[in-house]
Order: sequence, then structure tokens, then C-alpha cells
Amino acid sequence: MSDRFRPRNDALSDEAIEWVVRLGGDPGPEARAAFEAWCRRSPAHVEAVRQARALLEDVGRTETAAEHRRWVRALAPPPRRGISRRALLVGGASAAAVAGLAGSGLLGPAAGVFADETTRVGQRRRLTLPDGSPAWLNTASALSVDFSATLRTVSVAAGEALFEVGPEARPFVARSRDGEAGTAGARYVLRREARHSAVVVLSGTVEVRNEAGTVAVHGDQRVAFGPGVLGLVEAVDAAALAAWTRGKLIFNRQPLAAVAAELERYTAGRVIVVGERLRRFEISGVFGLDDADALLRTVAGVARADIVRLPLLTLIR
Repeated sequence: MSDRFRPRNDALSDEAIEWVVRLGGDPGPEARAAFEAWCRRSPAHVEAVRQARALLEDVGRTETAAEHRRWVRALAPPPRRGISRRALLVGGASAAAVAGLAGSGLLGPAAGVFADETTRVGQRRRLTLPDGSPAWLNTASALSVDFSATLRTVSVAAGEALFEVGPEARPFVARSRDGEAGTAGARYVLRREARHSAVVVLSGTVEVRNEAGTVAVHGDQRVAFGPGVLGLVEAVDAAALAAWTRGKLIFNRQPLAAVAAELERYTAGRVIVVGERLRRFEISGVFGLDDADALLRTVAGVARADIVRLPLLTLIR
């Protein structure tokens, strides 16, 4: 196809996506009639709608695959499959977009209603815990603190937190829904995902435990764990994974699909990579977190891809 036709076809594709998103929200008869009239303009309009529906139906599968590649690869047995095609079709594209907004914590995570400390999407905060030790909260996170005379306990209800635990007589325990991570002194991250949690240790030793067992995790190691499952400990670049505390994201030959899943945590709505070639395109580099829109443009530029923005949905294609 000649390049001179690309702007026109991209515009048609954008219109088709907007229509599919709009129609997913139970529109009235006037909107349906306008859509049908739009489709009757040409066979190309009908084909654009078909492609848009196929793209948006794949939103849930794309996100689940990216999450599993990045965080659940160490788990055994393998995690359950993602959202079914039927569930996606029942909800429609606009429902997926709304779910992305709710999950993103644009107004703060839902768990934050009962938490002591929270952050909004894109916000990072440095805290001082009651024992004087520093902690960081990443984007869309919720943390509760419960220190007693014999135990220092924190709970991560959503998102991600980094703790710098100094040695003290009282043990320090960080909890999530999936288990807990205790230490006598360490620098480590507890991150809670939709289906599991993960601990990344920068220095020291952390004991991760749940009903499936107990495992010791040391510096530059990570372990993922879920309900009744404790994964294998794997070697990682812990400093790179915790670079968000310095306002950076660091990627080393990461597939663009995995990069997009990470970027989605810092933006409102969904971030979807279109096309298998782009999803597999490897990204390396250090990117700033202070401007999420600029970050998206930079990553897309590295991949030589275009960005299409819709309400609560960003496409990289």
C-alpha cells in the first residue's frame, strides 16, 4: 500500500475505534442510526469496524499475557488463563476502558479508603515510618501501618512500596493479601498485583511466607507468590526494578508489550500495543517518570510507532 494513503486509513481506523468504544456503552437509537449510516459510506468503513472490534476484544488477553510474562513466570503451577472472550464481549470495549480507570486508581486505589497512606496514579511519595525508617509508595498504592511494642507491621493493600528496614529488636513484617515478607533488616519492595504479589530484595535477607511455605530471598532476587502458591526465587537487577523511587523506569531488552503494561500503571486508562511485531519489539533505556505523556511518546518513538489517544485508552501501533 502506498504511504500516501496511510494518513487517511489511520484516520478511518481511529473513527472506527471511537465508534466501537461508544457503542459498547449501550447507546441510544440515534447513536446506533448514526453508526449504521457511517458504516454504509464504503466497504472500507465496515472493514475498519471489524478490525477495531478484533483489537478491542483482545485488550484483556494482551494485558494478562504481559503481566504473566513479567511477574508470574516464576510461579508453579502455571496461573489461570485470563478473562474469557465471552466476558470481554459482554462488557464491551467501553466497559474495559472503565475497568482500566477503576483499576488504575485515578482517584486513588479503592483500598485507600481504609489505608493510612495512599498515592494517586502517577504519584510517588516518600514516607517516614513510626520507627524512623524511610519508605516509598509508588503509583496508585495504599499502605497501612500497625506498630506495637513487639512487632512492626505494614500492609500493602494496593500497588507497591519500598522499605528500608534498620535492625531493631522488633521484627518488621510487610503483608499483602497473598502472604507476608519479614526481615530483621533489609531494603526490599513488596508489590501487589491483581492475581499475586512479588517481593524484590535490594539488600539483606527477607523471609517470604504464606500457606504454601517459606523461602529466603536475598539481594538481587525476586519471588512471586499467590493464594496457596509460592514461586521460585529468581535473580534480577533489583536496582533497576526499584528505579521508580528515583523517578525512572529502566528497561533492558523488554518486549514493548511488557513495557506498555508497566507504563499503564502511571497513566489513566489502558495502554495497548497493536500488532505482534510491535508487542515483541525490545526496548532498552532509562526513561523519566515525571511526564507520563512524554514517556509514552519517547517509548513509541524508540519503537517507531504511532500513538492514538482515546478516552481511557492509548494505542501504540
